[in-house]
Amino acid sequence: MGSEGMGKVGMWIAAVCLVAANVPALAQPTVCGPYRVALYEYGSLAFRREGQGTGGIDVDIVDEVGRRTGCKFETFVDARVRTWADLAHGALDMTVSAIETDERNGFARFVIYMSGRNRLLVREGLPRPVTTLEAFAERSELRLAIVKGFRHGPQWDDWIAQLRQQGRVDEYADAGMAARLVALGRDAAFLSEPVVWGRILADSKLKGRVTVIDAFPDDNYAAGFAISRTRVRENDARKIQNAVAAMRADGTLYKIFSAYLTRAEALSSLP
Repeated sequence: MGSEGMGKVGMWIAAVCLVAANVPALAQPTVCGPYRVALYEYGSLAFRREGQGTGGIDVDIVDEVGRRTGCKFETFVDARVRTWADLAHGALDMTVSAIETDERNGFARFVIYMSGRNRLLVREGLPRPVTTLEAFAERSELRLAIVKGFRHGPQWDDWIAQLRQQGRVDEYADAGMAARLVALGRDAAFLSEPVVWGRILADSKLKGRVTVIDAFPDDNYAAGFAISRTRVRENDARKIQNAVAAMRADGTLYKIFSAYLTRAEALSSLP
């Protein structure tokens, strides 16, 4: 064989070796994660357990989705306002129990796993009882406690905006603090919902001491994972979506909710 033939054989062998060297890398599946998931303390959705880390509905859902998809999630507790700022600026992978809005859809994909509706919880013992939204609005001395970064539903958010224009809204870092300030008399009311208010009312010593006003019975919201469009691969987001759909279909979502809520509350929380 001449030198030209030997050269061709050498090139062919080199090409085969190059392809073979890359086969294992090509055959390996793409790893899902690790992704950082921001939780927030909010009643039964997420709460700190002494000596056991964080527990709650959101924690159990993240764990189950991780088990089904093989995705690795690193959860941590953070302030809600910082969570949304980080997601909007591409500094966070995802969060949970997130209410979908047009603005948020610009930077996050949503995978819905719960629904709900907020109510106004008014502290009892006011000089004059408040049983309607109109009565609360007319009493200019009454203040509303809300959590920074929360959305409550279109009609509630419009009502809050009106109170904010009157300087009657106080914003706090978390729902527990908002409830405690209501209990102490700093504010007259706060917004909450059945999926979380049992633990919040008990912790703030407000259980049995509030009037619940369901002012907007059709102002329901849908919530779930908010997944960064820039940081999380679309295929991984699809895995999460498929896992949640399967959990809804096989009863796992209901099982998780019912571990913390009454049967009626668990059923009403499903999307």
